[in-house]
Amino acid sequence: MEKKRKQPGKGRHVFYLISASGMLFYALTQMGHSNGGSASHVFWYVWLGFTAVIIAANVNMLLMSEGKREEMARIKRAKAQRWERALEKRIAKRAEAVQRSRSRG
Repeated sequence: MEKKRKQPGKGRHVFYLISASGMLFYALTQMGHSNGGSASHVFWYVWLGFTAVIIAANVNMLLMSEGKREEMARIKRAKAQRWERALEKRIAKRAEAVQRSRSRG
C-alpha cells in the first residue's frame, strides 16, 4: 500500500498573500510620512521590493498546476541529493587528508 503525501493546501498561500498585501499597504501609507531623508526612503523601497517578491511567489504557487508542482519537487529532491553527495565527497577528502597528515607525523 503506497502512502500518499499530503500536499499543503492553498490556504497557506492565500494567508501569505493577504499578509504581504497588508505589508504593502503599510509601506505605501508610511512612505509619505517619512521625513528622514534618503535612508528612510531606501528602507521603504526595499520593503516594497520584498513585498512584491512575496506577492509574486504566492500568486505563482496559487496558479501553479499540480504537475508543475510535482516537477518542482522532483528537481528540489535531485538538487538536495547532488548537494549531499558533494558534501560527502568533501568530508571524505578532508578525512583522508587528516589521516595522511597523522600517519606522517
